[in-house]
Parts: sequence; C-alpha cells; structure tokens
Amino acid sequence: MNSIAKKIESTVLQDKIIDWCQAGNGDFSEYDVDRHFDLHDPDEKQIRFDSLEGLVGLGELQRIGTRRGWYRRIDRTLNIINWKAADTKEFELKLPFSLHSQVKVFPKSLIAVSGEKNTGKTAICLNIVRLNQNRNIPIYYFSSEMLAPEFKVRLEAFQNVPISDWNFTPVHRTSDFADIIQPDAINIIDFLEIYDKFWMIGQMMTDIFNRLNKGIAIVCVQKSGSAEHGRGGTFLIEKPRLTINLTRNYDEQADLDGATLHVTNCKFPRPGADNPNGKRIDYHVYGGSYLKPVSGWYRPK
Repeated sequence: MNSIAKKIESTVLQDKIIDWCQAGNGDFSEYDVDRHFDLHDPDEKQIRFDSLEGLVGLGELQRIGTRRGWYRRIDRTLNIINWKAADTKEFELKLPFSLHSQVKVFPKSLIAVSGEKNTGKTAICLNIVRLNQNRNIPIYYFSSEMLAPEFKVRLEAFQNVPISDWNFTPVHRTSDFADIIQPDAINIIDFLEIYDKFWMIGQMMTDIFNRLNKGIAIVCVQKSGSAEHGRGGTFLIEKPRLTINLTRNYDEQADLDGATLHVTNCKFPRPGADNPNGKRIDYHVYGGSYLKPVSGWYRPK
C-alpha cells in the first residue's frame, strides 16, 4: 500500500473511532474499541490510541481513575428545569391508614418501603392496589416471590372486594426492574432483591426513577431488625420522596404481636396537616392481606 492510500485509510479509521466515541455513553476501554473495529495491527492500535488521547485533549473524553485504557465520554448537556411552567398537580395516590391525608406525592416519584420479615410488606402493597385500582391509572405489580396461586389466595382474603373486581397487572420479575417500569403507571416492586454489594441499590433506584414520566414507583426492600434503613442503608433513601419502615412488635412473652409503620422521611408533608415525619401507627395483618390498625398515629415519647 502506498503512503497516500495508507494515510487515507488511517484518516478514515480515525474518523470512525471518533464518531463511535462521540455517539456512545458510559465507560469503555481501548479493548472495546479494538473489538468493535477488529483492530490487530500495531499501526491500527496506534491510530486508536492517538484518536482517544486526542479526544481527551479536546475535553470530549476523560480517563477513568487509575484504570489504564479506560475512558468515558464527557456529557455537558444541560437539562434545564423549566420550573415556571411546571404542573404542580400532585399524583393522587391513596395509601393505607389514610397516610395520603398527611403527605403529598408528585408525578415521577419514588416511595421506599423497608420491612422486616412478617411485617406485611405484601399486604401494604396489595392494599395500595385495592385503594387505587378504580382511578383510571394502570397499576403494575412486579412480584419476585408470588406466583398465580398465592396471588389468588391473598386477594380472596379481601372479603369486601369480589375477585372479579380486581383491576391490575401482576408480573413475575426478580431483577432488572428498571427495564420494565411503566412510565405513566403505578409501579409496585415487591420486592427489590439484593444480597451483596448493597451500595448498588442507590443506582438501582436511580435507574427506576429515570424510567418514570408521570407515574410513580413503590419499591419494597428487606430490612433487618436492628437496621435503621432497609438493605442499601442511606443509598436506598437518597432518591425516594417518601420512606417507610415496617418493624415487628412483640408482647411480654416475646411472641410476635403485629407491626409498626414508621414514616422515616417525607419530603412533602400536606399543608395544613400534622407533619408525618417520625409518626408511627401499630397494626396487625390478617390472612396475609387485611390490615387492622391497633393504634392511631402517634409520636414516640
């Protein structure tokens, strides 16, 4: 190949690499570039190196930490918030124990429900379905545990709701919930399973949030008895506008005696109502579905 043809080929390859980098998002390595363009020749790899480092020099790519050969595209897009034209109408969501009379929920919001075992996380979720299923807002219930038989048994336990009246879409799902979030619906995730790398739950919640448009997502996670927050700790509560803890109660004989719902963080208390932050209510669960309050709302003394 003569020098002119080689120079043209070099320029073409360089342009292709630059276009590929500018079109993508996320982290990538020089090896990703080699695989994509099938680069093996040392001269081709030198062109790749020069192209990437040239984009670094132009401020379009950034090297990632101490990882050799890793880059990310710098995104300088400004997503301007047009707050003057914002619709301040709330998302009219009804919640168990009339909690909706104390809080406001807006479209594109997350609600986190952290509960110990046997505190009625699923009962809380099914009652949210019951309270909202006739309001012309689609409801999707993503369950990681319940299949058809258990759904039917639990729904039949609602004596005041005929089985034919239930109006929601149950879906079996155990991971990657952000992929199937319905942007303009009520999305209930029961529950978000994570068994290690708990810090990743923050990214999971962000991914779910980013999929929302006018809808909301209610995300349940497990919580151990001694923990202040559900799995993921403070990473879990960064994005939600309302966070709720469910903890077990015991009687004097150390037998299980219902549970307590605790509002741990409410970003938007309803004007004119008592601020719900820190408030609690005790309840029992019957038949895996029916919630019976055994106290009013109160603050611990």
